[in-house]
Amino acid sequence: MVFDVIVVGLGVMGSGVVYQLARRGFRVLGIDQFHPPHTYGSSHGYGRAIRLAYEQDSRYVQYVRRAYEAWQELECSTGSRLMINTGLLIMGEPEAPIIQGGRQSADMYGIAYDLLDRRAIRDRWPALHMDDEMCGFYEPTGAVLRVEPCIETLLKAAKTGGALLRLNEPVRSWSVVGKEVHVRTNQGDYVAARLVISAGAWCKELLPKLQLPLKVERQVQLWFQPDSDSADWLSPQCFPYAAWQYDEDGHFYAFPDFGHGVKVAHHRGGQMTSPQTIQRDVDDQDVQSIRTLLKRYLPSVNGPLKSHAVCMYTNTPDLNFLIDEHPDFPEVLIVGGFSGHGFKFAPAIGESVADLLSGQQPDTALEMFKIQRLQDKKMRHDV
Repeated sequence: MVFDVIVVGLGVMGSGVVYQLARRGFRVLGIDQFHPPHTYGSSHGYGRAIRLAYEQDSRYVQYVRRAYEAWQELECSTGSRLMINTGLLIMGEPEAPIIQGGRQSADMYGIAYDLLDRRAIRDRWPALHMDDEMCGFYEPTGAVLRVEPCIETLLKAAKTGGALLRLNEPVRSWSVVGKEVHVRTNQGDYVAARLVISAGAWCKELLPKLQLPLKVERQVQLWFQPDSDSADWLSPQCFPYAAWQYDEDGHFYAFPDFGHGVKVAHHRGGQMTSPQTIQRDVDDQDVQSIRTLLKRYLPSVNGPLKSHAVCMYTNTPDLNFLIDEHPDFPEVLIVGGFSGHGFKFAPAIGESVADLLSGQQPDTALEMFKIQRLQDKKMRHDV
């Protein structure tokens, strides 16, 4: 059988692409070296935040608006609960980029928010501590996506739409022969008209000749048992997704307790690594770096460590995504470099990829995700 499209990598992005292609009637094959959802890549850990006001770059707002709609559509069509509204609170000094960027994005696009002082935050969420000079940016439409159910639901819906999935099947190589793409795995050979490489931290391995300037960053996720007096107001009904910018480069975040404990982690600043060399065990330094912050900002959560996980950010130099045709093989589309903030966009990015593969102009401009910017010497960084 010759497929219309083969998608390599079924993390949340690959799953979103397979789902959207199957909806449009493509003969699509999805391949993953593991059995998603799994804990080896970037798409695991129970929760990911979704929000409209985007402090990193306001151009993302158009994508995340569509992502909200697409997740809700998927919930309605499947009966799965994927998104839980908790609100989203970002804390930092008034001039901090995390505050200013959020306000600018919200003002530009008419997104509702509240700017709260320290006293208002403590009155509403007693568990949260802040430095005296901090304020908070609160977005009531902020929510948490349930990671593993999101991927399971996307893949189940893709199969219902006719997609074929090959799991626990590593890809060994791919090549373009004439106008066909040939993919070889440890179990067989497959042929398609187009290939989508959405392999997360493994993208560089599948695209070695491009020498893409992607850095893989180790990120540790920790779940803590809150003290018994605080348990009720750390629930999703009472507690928002919360993030602090505590110095120029330091960010960390906390999720409500969905039954696994309160998830806490740094955002960025992890060790550079690779899928082959990553340290998957968590050591004392990993835990203590978070406990130091918990003592200062979330002391009621600084209890026993319940569980942990390690994931990977695959970062581009400018932290924007990479969605573009291979410069030498237009039959091949690269979808990667989601830089620690891509999960929420999966079904919307899947739509844009499906548009590209259909020969349609995507509803939203993809210029900011072109590969050319990464091949500019000014954009390169050591890998």
